[in-house]
Amino acid sequence: MASHKPKVVYYFPNWCIYARGYPPKSIPLDFVDEITYAFFALKPNAAGFYVPTLTDAWADTDKKFGDEESVEPFDSVQPHQPFYGNFNQIKKLKAKKPSFCVGMSIGGWTMSAHFSDAVATPQSQLAFAEGVLDVLRKYPGIFSTIDFDWEYISPGGKNYGQPGNVVRPDDGQNFVRFLHVMRKRLDETGCGAIKLTAAVVGTPEKLDGLPVEAMNQYIDEFRVMTYDFGSSAWGPCAAGHQANLYPTPYGPQSGDRAIKAYLSRGVPAHKLFLGVAFYSRGFANTAGLGHPSSGVVHNKSVEDGVSEYRDLPVPGATEFWDPVARAGYCYDPRTKDLNSYDTTESVKEKCAYVHQHGLGGLIVWEISGDVRDVNHPRSLIRAISAGLRGQ
Repeated sequence: MASHKPKVVYYFPNWCIYARGYPPKSIPLDFVDEITYAFFALKPNAAGFYVPTLTDAWADTDKKFGDEESVEPFDSVQPHQPFYGNFNQIKKLKAKKPSFCVGMSIGGWTMSAHFSDAVATPQSQLAFAEGVLDVLRKYPGIFSTIDFDWEYISPGGKNYGQPGNVVRPDDGQNFVRFLHVMRKRLDETGCGAIKLTAAVVGTPEKLDGLPVEAMNQYIDEFRVMTYDFGSSAWGPCAAGHQANLYPTPYGPQSGDRAIKAYLSRGVPAHKLFLGVAFYSRGFANTAGLGHPSSGVVHNKSVEDGVSEYRDLPVPGATEFWDPVARAGYCYDPRTKDLNSYDTTESVKEKCAYVHQHGLGGLIVWEISGDVRDVNHPRSLIRAISAGLRGQ
């Protein structure tokens, strides 16, 4: 059992204020203690070194929110106000709840192309670290955690990430050297309380390039992305689950398998965070779990073949529970679409797992996917809050 109090960290992507209609005001502060803001990109500065850079300045720092979508006090034009946007809204949330923690995440699936360049040399490592410090200085009082979402550190020059990512055989070693520099500079500049975290791969087969043991010296939280285990949109496969806690005969990946892989590498349980998905992955043209599937399912919320949890189960489909995987899904025999996703039942199982194994807690991608009413019986945020309290 955990001797510490487990927590949940919700990722808040800057784009969720658009089609998803989820401004910072929507965050239910009574149930949410920590978010991580996604994403900062790595782009070259004037000297050619890659440093953290805003990806959407209008959303991040420029947008003036209308009264209906703004945290009080409402946004107004102030001659000396340094920034508006999501950052200002989040600062208002912190004023309402001083214990509210906010992290900044660098990278992500589409913005990991230049991590290798950013950590390649002592000079680039220092520039990267100074770039992080520049963000902290420019937006004071907001960020208390730096999250590195490098997808993915790969072995021997392989590329496990998006096509076109820069990779080097010594990426893992260079990242550890950078972490040493980053920690040192934070401590030297009065930022010793800032935590360093890493969003890390959830499939043990891809752990071969990750220097887990060395990272453990500097990383405070290993946020294991135990989701996106499968989808027929990526190629023909057996219909299965995308965020299941335990393995099945038709899908070897699972949260339990991933967590045990990190434990076996010496990561303390209290540093490990299990992933929760507030969205579905689909398996099309299938007769059900374990049967062949191919193509893209018909449903979507914003992205083809992916539904936000609040839009699930898909209309016309029936929701089911897999007692082996400890995972939920819905299936429509008419369309032959199966959608896999976390449910209130599965997140309660994950909360129990956190307590049982003494983990640090859960991470969630991402907060806007939940139902809008946190008091609704299907609210995942509410279920997680209760589950981590042992209720």
